[in-house]
Amino acid sequence: MLITYFWENWRYSNAPEGERPFEKLVGLTKYGLAAGTGIGIYDSILISQTTGFWSTVNCLSYWIVPTTAMCAAFASVAYTTTKIRGKDGYLSYILASLAAGGICYRWQKDGPFAYSFTVILTGLAVVKKWGDLNNFNPVPLRDVGPDNRQFTTFPYDFTLVKDPRERRPWE
Repeated sequence: MLITYFWENWRYSNAPEGERPFEKLVGLTKYGLAAGTGIGIYDSILISQTTGFWSTVNCLSYWIVPTTAMCAAFASVAYTTTKIRGKDGYLSYILASLAAGGICYRWQKDGPFAYSFTVILTGLAVVKKWGDLNNFNPVPLRDVGPDNRQFTTFPYDFTLVKDPRERRPWE
């Protein structure tokens, strides 16, 4: 119940930059935790094929800890930079991307990969900040309207071929 509360109510963009740091931290690290858990489970089952409890924990923590740390570093550096400068801008997200890239470098110990990751993350962060400043949502995950409905149940009809006799009265 606590996990669903955090997932539904704590979002990174609920407050302006430089306000409510704990909500911003939880709002971003939940994605790192979920992504790290998913990748770690995939790795431990299909790629590494771990056999014991501690080897599975080791494989999961290899993915969960750094991805969560990168998200936490991004959120905290963006908040701190905005608070110190006193204004919101692109520089906060650029510095936050560099902090997350530093964690990626220490994690992977591969310079070209970490550099590429940092450049891509910086580009995506600048696009996100541009969207925030210009009221543009590049990835509209929560837009639900009359044409874009969210289904809460499965569709009724799962048939691949329609019955030529049409529907029966008891269906």
